[in-house]
Amino acid sequence: MAFTSALNQLSESNQVAFELIADLDECFIIGFANLDQQHLETLKTWERVFTGTPLEQSLADAIAAITANEFVDQHFAVLATVRGSIQGSLFDTLQSQVKNLLGRCLTTSPFGSTPIAEVEFAYEATEVPNNLKVLLASVRHWLMEIALVGYARLDTATLIPFLGTLEQIQAEPLLIRQAALLTGYFNELMRNIPAVDSQVIPAYRWVDLWMQAMLGTVRLPILPKSQPITGNLEILGLDLRQHANLVSFTAYGLLNANNQTQFVRLTQSAYKVDAINNEQIWLLFPKAADLLEAFAQNRVLILKDIPLLPTGDLLWQGQGELGQDYNLMERAAKFFAENAGDSLTYCTVVPSDRHPIQLAEPIFLNNYKVVKKDENLILTWGDGGELSIASERISNLSELDLETIAKSIQIFGLLRFNAGKWAIQPLAATIKGKLIYTIYTGKTAAQVISRKDSLKGSVVGILQERSSRLLRKG
Repeated sequence: MAFTSALNQLSESNQVAFELIADLDECFIIGFANLDQQHLETLKTWERVFTGTPLEQSLADAIAAITANEFVDQHFAVLATVRGSIQGSLFDTLQSQVKNLLGRCLTTSPFGSTPIAEVEFAYEATEVPNNLKVLLASVRHWLMEIALVGYARLDTATLIPFLGTLEQIQAEPLLIRQAALLTGYFNELMRNIPAVDSQVIPAYRWVDLWMQAMLGTVRLPILPKSQPITGNLEILGLDLRQHANLVSFTAYGLLNANNQTQFVRLTQSAYKVDAINNEQIWLLFPKAADLLEAFAQNRVLILKDIPLLPTGDLLWQGQGELGQDYNLMERAAKFFAENAGDSLTYCTVVPSDRHPIQLAEPIFLNNYKVVKKDENLILTWGDGGELSIASERISNLSELDLETIAKSIQIFGLLRFNAGKWAIQPLAATIKGKLIYTIYTGKTAAQVISRKDSLKGSVVGILQERSSRLLRKG
């Protein structure tokens, strides 16, 4: 395919932006209480980059205070904001690049194209209940402590005191997003510190998590206004993600409503424990039974008055009616092949979430050969270029494993950007053997939920029964 040859050719400005981020992340490794002259020069470089922007004065004040060893959590919130703004700019330029290569129009965001760098930094701008303000202030202070100590020197003594605050955050419905992020971040740090070798610290990832956690303390997320919509949904793929304490899936599909077709998302999340680590995770989503059944059968899901956000996110309400069959791969090929030509409205991302890791461009691929290179699978088109399989994004609970992908002749998935390059995350694949068939992540999920007595004897069922007993005793 022609687009793959040019896909991983980063522009000079993008390369500079990634280098700028890497230099700042070194400060997080060594710790802001231990900066040397080179690190201070890095901060000055960031100050120059934001000259003439609404963040200029806030950043200058923050850097001046840090340089003088005057540490205030608000200054670290400013650092999170400017780093997030650079990531947002990278998101915009990379998205524009991939859409141009695929012959697609760049969807106009309902929030505008203004990156976070151009939005005035408003500390505690949103009215937040007092009890939540206290919790968010505790998070900021803890995150500042991590930044001061540095990942190379971080030990459990810095982390453990935060556990009480984390438990309170997990109990607050308004803080569910922060709770999911902080829980994963806390547990990942606990598993990997103290660091034996600073060279193996995943600085980019850990500072990203730190940044998002810090930005989450500045203001609570504001849900855009939704509008009810009635139409037919054809689900094309599920992106399944999990860590020890949370599982989440995003369904991607085509919504046909009001005489137009729109590419939409629908996300469901649930808390879990370590013991729930197999197909029982689907039992955590009983309200998604209709959704998963429609996908399992490749049948249209008829929706009535379901809330739709301007980002293209559907807010699932638990009910839908099964309609006629559709061919998943035929629909994917029609709308998402290179230069497909069909007009389509795509999902967008709010400015505060714009980050290269959030890029998820739907794509249909065929006429490739699958080769193995350094333990990785590569799709190759000969002189037409090649594209890696984003194996790290394939859930170990997915029916679509690498062995299956190696036998595929067609793939529908998401173009993802990570570690400086693009790769494909397969969501569905056509396999050719004695028979030609399609396999996809979540294909058997409906069977797990609908199975008679599915909860009986399962970890989920046992935990629900125990919690019910505790509530009755209380």
